[in-house]
Amino acid sequence: MKRKNVLLKSFKGFYLSMLIMMLIISFYGLAYSAPQTIKLGCVISLTGPMSIGGSWIKQGYDIAVKHINAEGGVFVKEFNKKIPLEIIYLDNESNPRKTAERMEKLYSIDKVDFFLGGFAQFLIVPQLAIAEKYQVPFIGTTLGSTAEFSRGYKYTFTPFQSEQDQVIAFLDVLDSIPKDKRPTKIAFFQIQEEWGEATGRYLKQFAKDRGYQIVTHEEYAIKSNDFSSLIVKAKSDGAEALYTNPTPPQGIRLIKQMKELNWNPKITLIMRAADVEAWTENLGKDGDYVLHQGGWAYQLKLPGVQRFNEDYRAAYKVNPTPPAGTAYACIQILAEAIKNAGTLDRKKVRDALAATNMMTVMGPMTFAPNGRGQGKYLRLMCQWQKGKDELVWPPDQASAPLLYPTPPWNER
Repeated sequence: MKRKNVLLKSFKGFYLSMLIMMLIISFYGLAYSAPQTIKLGCVISLTGPMSIGGSWIKQGYDIAVKHINAEGGVFVKEFNKKIPLEIIYLDNESNPRKTAERMEKLYSIDKVDFFLGGFAQFLIVPQLAIAEKYQVPFIGTTLGSTAEFSRGYKYTFTPFQSEQDQVIAFLDVLDSIPKDKRPTKIAFFQIQEEWGEATGRYLKQFAKDRGYQIVTHEEYAIKSNDFSSLIVKAKSDGAEALYTNPTPPQGIRLIKQMKELNWNPKITLIMRAADVEAWTENLGKDGDYVLHQGGWAYQLKLPGVQRFNEDYRAAYKVNPTPPAGTAYACIQILAEAIKNAGTLDRKKVRDALAATNMMTVMGPMTFAPNGRGQGKYLRLMCQWQKGKDELVWPPDQASAPLLYPTPPWNER
């Protein structure tokens, strides 16, 4: 009887040990099981005045995710397998306050792994504070702000051109014009947002250093649709060149009013509004000769650009917009950082982002210590020519030469 009790206790001990071991294995197996997807959270304008731009960004993200997921996803060494990407989109209704609120939801409710940026600088800036607060890596585009990248952020990255890059590209194009034909008097119409203010500051500084004069510097509200007083002032001041960064509807209205008032500067740069084919669809030949730059161009002769162009055209029936191209690059960069980190640990992915050194559809890309992208082809310039968008700068990537000067309205 005593021996039977001993055997019974031995069996009980054995089974108890086995049960504990199975629980431990089960616990660690669950702890290290791969997630079904890598969740990327994006607060973006799907409605409101910035919804057009929001759609461009979304299109670029979606095609990049499609390309990566077609290969099985991103390989994560920690789980020894590829994991597909998933983007959770929330609409900010083009409202900065709602942007911050929905970023909080992405973090606390949706439990996203990483953040993607939306469209328009004044809507992106509120996102950065949330990303830094929770130490979640953030990568986005259409973020030219120099001020934001002087705040000591550690988790914020963008491959997008800075405000300085935009101004320098414009002045580089002017410098390329023979001196005896070069415009020297510039009008700057400043949209009332941080991007407009900073652009005006750098334009004033850099233009003076290169021998140009800002003869007109006028402001307009982000919802303004009447530019007649600005145009009359620039015309009176003898401005030969125009630089401005309106919303898409404002840009179209501006050109129509310039024609109505018969102001025809020799060269015109319209940031943001002139970036897409809706420009020439709405304006026809009146939209020709206008320069624009958005940090990327579908005419670039770089690896991956042709594939992106083909799939974008197949999906949306138009050529890719600059914001879409830069958004595609953001996904390329983040996916590579996750792969290089070998984990979804946010700190390690952040470090991998900081160490980025890769080829993208924007060209070779690295990041400065403040998270600002450093690339060979950030300073681009395009021009509408006979209803077609042509890359005119830099010369080694150009699809057509610059058309200058702009002919009078009645001679187009």
